[in-house]
Amino acid sequence: MLTILPAIIVLGVLIIVHEFGHFIACRLTRVKVDKFSIGFGPEILHWQGKETRYSLSLFPLGGFVKPAGESIEEVDESGPKPGDYLAAPLKSRMLIVSAGVVMNYFLALVIFIVLFMTGIPVIGTKIGGFVDGYPAAASGLQAGDEVLQVNGTEVYSWDGLTEAFQNPAFEDLELVVQRGRETLSLTLAPKVEDVPDMFGEVHQLRRVGITPTMEPAGYERFGFFESVRLAWEKEVFLTVMTYKGIIYLIMGKLSMKAVGGPLKIMKYSKDAAEEGVSSLLYLIGLLSISLAVINFFPIPALDGGHLVFLLIEGIRRKPVSLHFQERAAQVGFFLLISLLVFITYHDVLDFQLVDRIRQMLGR
Repeated sequence: MLTILPAIIVLGVLIIVHEFGHFIACRLTRVKVDKFSIGFGPEILHWQGKETRYSLSLFPLGGFVKPAGESIEEVDESGPKPGDYLAAPLKSRMLIVSAGVVMNYFLALVIFIVLFMTGIPVIGTKIGGFVDGYPAAASGLQAGDEVLQVNGTEVYSWDGLTEAFQNPAFEDLELVVQRGRETLSLTLAPKVEDVPDMFGEVHQLRRVGITPTMEPAGYERFGFFESVRLAWEKEVFLTVMTYKGIIYLIMGKLSMKAVGGPLKIMKYSKDAAEEGVSSLLYLIGLLSISLAVINFFPIPALDGGHLVFLLIEGIRRKPVSLHFQERAAQVGFFLLISLLVFITYHDVLDFQLVDRIRQMLGR
């Protein structure tokens, strides 16, 4: 049974931060905000500020900030007045549109900095089990053995261990392991395989067939400036991987099973919450970058689509017809809803919910 509370927390943080970016940008550019909503549909809670209505709505899959005077219907015959979105300079409107994405990246950066400073769990080199058909199973190694050295190089983490296995300078692997109070030396001939990654790209790997215990051997902590550097590199890496994944999906090189909709977010949020605060924070950071990347795509109804219209306005020195923008946004919104339904359908298939429902109904 999926628990929805962690998912509500995760989605709530992402939505609030994103929309808060738009809200703050409106304040900085002196554009009035009519409404700040978390969620869509009927309002559950609301309160009226000096000029802004704040609301919590029924469906939490998104939110919006409604600037004053952003459509033709809201502007009288005299034209936009001070405080209206349409009266703001082009640079101000571009800032307002981009601010949500910027805030999502900022949220992820802060989260990763905190995680690097408080400590990243390091999986040790203790062997948890073996994979049939690989050399380690018949080598004399035992579950619980801790690998100390690979070809004379000391290893302290599972990542370091697997990296040492890939060193092409050694044909065989000379291992030094700790078994209780005894230190043993063994030689393994790794199995070389062509292994596809999640994008279908094939890499040649040297494998021996051991699995870790997944028990943290300790935590690696970094200073503030080093954490900032590592967090920035993490953001760049995840951004590139997200764009690459989307491109491969469009090209048909990546399965739809790699895409997660609302149900998968619920499951991942529940799993992360059970693992601890650090795992939940990491998930929020990861999803925050994904949300930023998707929102920046040049699709009408998304921030990227609005930004494209503003860029065209800057080039032409003339705004794109608001009527055209609104029509395009409606089409974009329909496409996004269709995509959401499609992804949710695949989530249902992945979780085999249809079979479970049939079993419950006795069919």
